[in-house]
Amino acid sequence: MAVEILLSTYNGEKFLREQLDSLLAQTYQDWRLVVRDDGSTDATLAILSEYAQSFPARFDLLSDGQRLGAKHSFSALMARSTAPYLAFCDQDDLWMPEKLEVMMNALREQEQLAGEEMPVLVHCDLALVDVGLQPIAPSFWAFQGIRAERNAPEQLLVENTVTGCATLFNRALLAKAQPVPDSAYMHDYWLALVASCCGRIVTLPQALILYRQHGHNTLGAKQMPGLFSLPRGFLNPRLWSVSYTHACNQARALLERMDSMLPAATTKRIRRFADLYDHGWLGRRWTLISTGALPGRLRRRLSLLSRI
Repeated sequence: MAVEILLSTYNGEKFLREQLDSLLAQTYQDWRLVVRDDGSTDATLAILSEYAQSFPARFDLLSDGQRLGAKHSFSALMARSTAPYLAFCDQDDLWMPEKLEVMMNALREQEQLAGEEMPVLVHCDLALVDVGLQPIAPSFWAFQGIRAERNAPEQLLVENTVTGCATLFNRALLAKAQPVPDSAYMHDYWLALVASCCGRIVTLPQALILYRQHGHNTLGAKQMPGLFSLPRGFLNPRLWSVSYTHACNQARALLERMDSMLPAATTKRIRRFADLYDHGWLGRRWTLISTGALPGRLRRRLSLLSRI
């Protein structure tokens, strides 16, 4: 199969059938679903088994009963994959019928330009919908204030612009990204960083997914507040510090994996970010400004600089 769709499920019985049906309705048909259940206690496994029996050529079902969490569950799926192209999938969304076709065309165009050995990640916008698929916002990027073109390594270190379920990537990228280190925030974030360092990230402005918001999303969408509103957690700067300590650890892991593939100037900027907490109050702020490791929106920049 040209594309393996990687799906990790956990207690997803409520919306799973709709998602699986949207995969079966794809205009691009050269795909196979590799799904790992992460220890569900509801009817998720029964639903998956039903579809696997009905469409045996399409479904590869894994179930070991372990609860790994999203990052490690998807990492296990990546390790099992054998296809030249891979796509992440969440259990509660709906794919537009043309999603795979549009993204495959974009990815193959890049490979024709640069060769199949070039790591490539393609990602698209998403349309936000509520639990009943009623529209919330036509663009997840606009709703979140995401500037998807900001995907240099130092920019991604502080603000991930890539949503896992909206990605398609090639085996060349998988080879560079595996294994996902423990210090990575999430599997999709890590792939975006690796692609930024040694390959290409292609952004598609089309919203090719209905991104369902139902209150139990692993991450989900949070509307951008106004410029002069207090940031969430403003009165608890320790939470911010812990988060950016994690970001620094992820940067160190990125250097360990990518150092020999990076221009010297990029390596220097990432290393300075990784050593952020070696500096005092003024030094931390100068490091972020001078390396360009800042979010795209003004409010987010001010928020970061006020609390780091």
